Amino acid sequence: MLRLTGAWNYTGVQTGAVRENLVGQLRILSESGSTFQGRLDIVGTNEAGGSRVMTGSVTGSGESDVVDFDAHVEAAPRRHVGQVVADTITGTWVGSAPGGAVVSGTFRAERESQ
Repeated sequence: MLRLTGAWNYTGVQTGAVRENLVGQLRILSESGSTFQGRLDIVGTNEAGGSRVMTGSVTGSGESDVVDFDAHVEAAPRRHVGQVVADTITGTWVGSAPGGAVVSGTFRAERESQ
């Protein structure tokens, strides 16, 4: 069973639509069996220097060394699928922006030391 509860430093890149660098924190607040819940608080910064804050709930599940979760940081959730190795999760995400454009990217979450 995965043990995900705690705070994770989240970094990522949005490659679809407008390119953004993403930085923030993923907090897994509770786990029950293979499911978990939490929050994602990130700031997206584009190449022109503009930034936006995105925050919302996270719901997902984990089996073996794979996690699959939705981050509700925009109108449509961003689905994340990643692999857990030790205290790091790496993977990809996909969602849709206002107007229906597909957005996607990669992410990395590293567990904060306790």
